[in-house]
Amino acid sequence: MKAVSDGLMDGSRHRWRALTAMVAAVVALGLMSLAHGQAASLASFTQAQGLGSLEDNCLLQDRRGFVYTCTEYGLFRFDGHEFQRIGASNGLRGSFIDALHQDGSGRLWVGTRTGLYVGDGERFALAAGQPHPLQIDPGATLADLDGRLYAVSEHRLWVIEPDGAGWRMQPRFDDAAWRVTPALADINSVFAEGHTLWFGCGKSLCQLTGDHLQVWGEGQGIPPDTWTSYLLARDGTLWARSPLHIRTLAPGSNTFANHDLSGARVVTAYLDMVEDDQGRLLTRANNGLARWDGRSWSIFDASNGLPDIGIDALLYDRDHVLWIGTYGRGVLQWRGYDQIQSWQIAQGLDSSPTWSLARASDGTLWLGDELGGSVLAPGATRLARWPLKAPPLAQETIALHALPNGDMLATYYSGELLRYRVSDGGTEELAHSPAYVPAAFFDSQGREWFCTERGLYVYDGHTFQRAGEGVVPDSVFKDAKEDTQGRIWFTGDAGLFLFDHGRWTHIRVTGTPSDVGFKHLDVLSSGDFYLSGDFDGLWHGRVTDGKSLSLQHVDNDLLDNSRIYFIRHDRRGWLWIGGTDGVEFFNGQRWRRLTEDDGLIWDDVAEYAFFEDADGSVWIGTSNGISHILDPASLVASESLRVVISELILGGVPQVSSSSYRFDFAPAKALTVHLATVGAPTRSNLQFRYRLRGLEQQWVNSDRTQIDYPPLPPGDFVFEVAAYDPDSGQLSPVVQLPLTIVPPWWRRTPAIVGGCLLLVLGIALTWLLRTRHLHARARKLEQLVAQRTHELEVDKRALEETRVALWHQANHDTLTGLPNRARIFEILAKAVVDAQACGQPLALALIDLDLFKDINDHHGHLAGDAVLIEVASHLRKALPAEATLGRCGGEEFLAVLPGTMPDDPVPFEAFRQAIAGNPISVEGATLHITCSIGVTWLNPGDRIGVDLVRRADAALYRAKTGGRNRVVMGESSPVSPADRL
Repeated sequence: MKAVSDGLMDGSRHRWRALTAMVAAVVALGLMSLAHGQAASLASFTQAQGLGSLEDNCLLQDRRGFVYTCTEYGLFRFDGHEFQRIGASNGLRGSFIDALHQDGSGRLWVGTRTGLYVGDGERFALAAGQPHPLQIDPGATLADLDGRLYAVSEHRLWVIEPDGAGWRMQPRFDDAAWRVTPALADINSVFAEGHTLWFGCGKSLCQLTGDHLQVWGEGQGIPPDTWTSYLLARDGTLWARSPLHIRTLAPGSNTFANHDLSGARVVTAYLDMVEDDQGRLLTRANNGLARWDGRSWSIFDASNGLPDIGIDALLYDRDHVLWIGTYGRGVLQWRGYDQIQSWQIAQGLDSSPTWSLARASDGTLWLGDELGGSVLAPGATRLARWPLKAPPLAQETIALHALPNGDMLATYYSGELLRYRVSDGGTEELAHSPAYVPAAFFDSQGREWFCTERGLYVYDGHTFQRAGEGVVPDSVFKDAKEDTQGRIWFTGDAGLFLFDHGRWTHIRVTGTPSDVGFKHLDVLSSGDFYLSGDFDGLWHGRVTDGKSLSLQHVDNDLLDNSRIYFIRHDRRGWLWIGGTDGVEFFNGQRWRRLTEDDGLIWDDVAEYAFFEDADGSVWIGTSNGISHILDPASLVASESLRVVISELILGGVPQVSSSSYRFDFAPAKALTVHLATVGAPTRSNLQFRYRLRGLEQQWVNSDRTQIDYPPLPPGDFVFEVAAYDPDSGQLSPVVQLPLTIVPPWWRRTPAIVGGCLLLVLGIALTWLLRTRHLHARARKLEQLVAQRTHELEVDKRALEETRVALWHQANHDTLTGLPNRARIFEILAKAVVDAQACGQPLALALIDLDLFKDINDHHGHLAGDAVLIEVASHLRKALPAEATLGRCGGEEFLAVLPGTMPDDPVPFEAFRQAIAGNPISVEGATLHITCSIGVTWLNPGDRIGVDLVRRADAALYRAKTGGRNRVVMGESSPVSPADRL
């Protein structure tokens, strides 16, 4: 052991501390300069995500958090999943969007080639005030100042002010001002700063404060050019840009400073500038993105993964997300911007995947990969191939270990242990395993442990020998970890083994699905023990001094559904889990998953590829590059995830936005709710949890932003929804929207009370008349007893027939004679109660005529009525004796079939054939009608008939989308006598 100690602990302690301090400083300096060498992790939004045009001219985030993009085919708003077009149905008829601005009052102004529009994001109107619409020039051509909007139209500056219910528009400068300052006749941009207006005028920059105009030129640092873009930085500095120049005006200065981007030659009106959280400015470069860090420009281009195409728009939103609008590639999101840096083969990585990482004492980062390895020197922006010379047959660098003297140890899967000598650049082989090495581990005593496919081996600096003879079997071992007591734990196919200061023990593990087939482990300083195996999930327990370990399953669905590749903890005690679906870490309070949505370069993490740097940052190796998580603590900060009900549609008609709604009962009008999320970066697995209280008791999970309901019955409802991010475990606040469906007039309380009063009045009046009549004929009573008795019997029958007729009219469809919606739902409710009481099956079928609208459109509504009458007749003939058929509304029928056995398609195929097999002749035309049928059965947990209707409606939807003219059966789990017992 002395030889190993001499080799691994070279140099005095004092020298080592000084070297460590120097390395830390060099590393910190190096990390500051790596930004422009990294690979950008980009999310792309194109036609597949709703964009109608891929040429994006501008980007804006409104006060609610919605992100808008201007395109040559309209205005689009991002709902958290995809872009939705804001078009003619919203009142915005201009399609080529040139400019976008939100003023101090929250109004959204949209400049188009056909006019200027103003709205709230949902509804827009043309801001009329001139004989002809004001055509807005492209670029930064809208700004508001002191309650007025300033717009650039045909190179003139206009002022737009409220004027009653409309708008007053007039030029800001008249002919006299143009004669004095000719540049005012050629205005190409406008920007408001406090009470000052800046605008590009001719080849100069103009400043207007009140009525005082100042023209800035070369003498004030503004060279002749077309000035198009502006930014007011957080420190008060004004940035101005033209195609060739970038200049800044510091607070209190009277001269613009030169921050030109060398070689800039972009000629366009769209030259956005934005500021990130670090106060760095980003703007377009010739073929990419430029960033000013306070001293110099860094360029991100195709070598960093950006598309080789022009950038027209930039937005750094309030949630720290960088948006990039391109000319022809849609909208991009730079995921993990300023939080995660990545490198791939394009940035010099030798190959993928990356299996191991270590930092040498000189600050160089070493990365072992599939074919060899790479190094990232302090201050370098690209990776270089490492100097280690491996044998030709060496495979996969599975472990790296830095020595204090600058040397590096590398262990290969093929069994070689190599040492790179920094002194002469040579490579020597120290040992060679007789079997493949899935993992290697360096303990605190300077020993290297080899987890091989035929047992455990150890190298102590002198010899390479078999470990654990008599206890450790010759089987596959996968991982090793040393705890704070110096004990070393090993996992493998044969189970869990412990090396405790010279003594070997086979640890008995309880609680897991198996006590063999273990893969990865970690032991924290707190004594917490984590383990994974050939079975699903992560398992946790506490280390004791005994010979057994009891573990419990960690409740984490994401870990249960991915394969774990490493379990490691950092110096903070945070637990890191790498796997097939990204990296999951636990900070002691909650889990957080990192994926490509967060900026990780790839979701498939490489085995054992975890390294914590001296500054607390974390490096992760993947099968497609490496990612550097700069500040893990910033990734667990609470995000302001919010869900918004962006639109409500009833019967196909969008409703005006409101905090609550009240609708008259309409049996044919379905309800659609559109959802959006704001306040968090885009996540591919974001879910919604919703319910319609009053109709649904349980929450429903969905990843769709559109929620559909069939026509609602009369009553009071509350739609409740929240957004859930599985990766962070964050649930947004619940949003509520009250809905009231008013019953038809004849079912409202006044009508019922009035009917009762009329009935009582009629009875009283009838009684009075009858009494008078009887008194008048009292003397003839004896002679007319028989005749009077007969008349009374006739009256009684007539009254009974009238009552029956009224009941039938109230409960049956006037067209088909079938029970109407209210009656068939009463029959369904009674059938549910009877079926549950008797333990008998109950089936429900929703029958909808296919393409019925085409019949009304081509043959008229009278023909449609005739078809409905004939269809009802055919369905009656196919209906079993114990079943009931009703009309729900429109072309939809509902059949209640007690006693129908589960999954029996015969009755429902009979319905379908009864319609499909009987062509209908209408007005000389023969119509071949088909139908789609959704079927479900009563479940033990169903309480009301609506539960069956919802499932049958879902099955009907699948029948429709599956091609129509078919029967689709939903889930079936009928109540049986055994269930009731």
